[in-house]
Amino acid sequence: MAMLIACFSALAAHYCDKETSYELECKLAIAKIASMIALIYRYTTNQDFIQADSRLSYSKNFIHMMFDISSYKFTEVVAKALDIIFILHADHEQNASTATVRMTGSSGPNLFA
Repeated sequence: MAMLIACFSALAAHYCDKETSYELECKLAIAKIASMIALIYRYTTNQDFIQADSRLSYSKNFIHMMFDISSYKFTEVVAKALDIIFILHADHEQNASTATVRMTGSSGPNLFA
């Protein structure tokens, strides 16, 4: 978790333009988080990094970057189930970290800070 926090915070330096809309920052955060998690996982398991594949959906790409199971072909049912799991987790999870982020976010800081 500390590695993910550090990676996400580093995005504040890269996306520090005050003209960037909040909606764009949210889209960038969602886009970047899967890659960061996959990179951290592969780093901690001493494996080579895997590039994202722009032809894949968000969920399929996440699994591809995490595990690179090239012989496994996702069915649309599996991909849809993973999409739903991600949405449910984002929508319903309210732990201490989430509560802290929501309180901090209400003051309007840079999304990545």
